[in-house]
Amino acid sequence: LPEGVLGVRFDHVTFRYAPGARKALDDIDLTIEPRRRVAIVGETGSGKTTFAKLVTRLMDPVEGRVLLGSDDAGWVALPDVAFESLRARVVMVPQDGFLFDATVADNVRYGRPGFSDADVATAFDDLGLTDWVTGLPDGVASPVGQRGESLSAGERQLVAVARAYVADPDLLVLDEATSAVDPATEQRLTRALDTLTAGRTTLTIAHRLSTAERADEVLVVDAGHVVQRGTHAQLVGVEGTYARLHASWRRSSAGEPEPVA
Repeated sequence: LPEGVLGVRFDHVTFRYAPGARKALDDIDLTIEPRRRVAIVGETGSGKTTFAKLVTRLMDPVEGRVLLGSDDAGWVALPDVAFESLRARVVMVPQDGFLFDATVADNVRYGRPGFSDADVATAFDDLGLTDWVTGLPDGVASPVGQRGESLSAGERQLVAVARAYVADPDLLVLDEATSAVDPATEQRLTRALDTLTAGRTTLTIAHRLSTAERADEVLVVDAGHVVQRGTHAQLVGVEGTYARLHASWRRSSAGEPEPVA
């Protein structure tokens, strides 16, 4: 992959999950510039999660190409990128980050082999999470249990975010890391994500429209098509899918963001 922060280009991309099935994405043609924080929103089944799977090459399009790079450094189609290079430069944080039956430090180190416990503790400090990690029984040396069972869902996400941070990716894909956590952990997680995403190209599959409000740009997906694109301020004031989603969220939230999809 070219050096530097990576942008994303969808070159007339179409994808379906099975032959003869409806198109999950249909002829998507767009470019996301480097260092932009982009929220992808839409109803359940609209195709927004498919974006994440294609960018991280968990799947390949049936038509078109997904490319990474920039206008300055050039663009490279994903099939031409070695998996080692892709995994080193592109990191995905899913809704429920998988943890191994090891210590907190071991799980974070998975993102950067060779990191010492002190390095891991520094990473938590950078993310504003020192108070949380030092509150664990043995700090970063605390065991997390099988699949992280000794931690709450939100705490598992804190570890997953730290793992992504030490990996130092050029492109970050988030499947709405704050969508299923308690309010106290959500505040910590939101602050940590602000640090993690700073200066990086970030695609967030947004289940909460509060995430879209904070993004540099919003892509609105409906039935496999990008039907709107712009900032929150631009889209919320015009008739369309985004304004409808946002109005529905406002009515149902009663002051607290909640999932819309």
